[in-house]
Amino acid sequence: PGLPGFPGHDIAARQMQGGFGGMLSLRVAGGPAAAVAAAARVGLWKRATSLGGPETLVCHPATTTHASLTPDEATLLGVTPGLLRISVGLEDPTDVLRDIVRALD
Repeated sequence: PGLPGFPGHDIAARQMQGGFGGMLSLRVAGGPAAAVAAAARVGLWKRATSLGGPETLVCHPATTTHASLTPDEATLLGVTPGLLRISVGLEDPTDVLRDIVRALD
């Protein structure tokens, strides 16, 4: 959303007045087992629930930070069984991208 060509850039710019961050979420096809497996296959990244370090971190909220939610609460918050949350760190962007592509393959 930080890029001017992004369809929701104007809204994001108003909401993220302090700047754009490196947090993102993705839904892994195949549900929770596929998401957990992908998170386990990353090599460069660290698996952590904090999502606040200088290194790239990945978390599976459905089994960690949001595991106590009811299914209705999770759905309301967008926490699907196949969701991974990622905090992009200071590593080379090409290395970060290569790692997630390899883990998802």
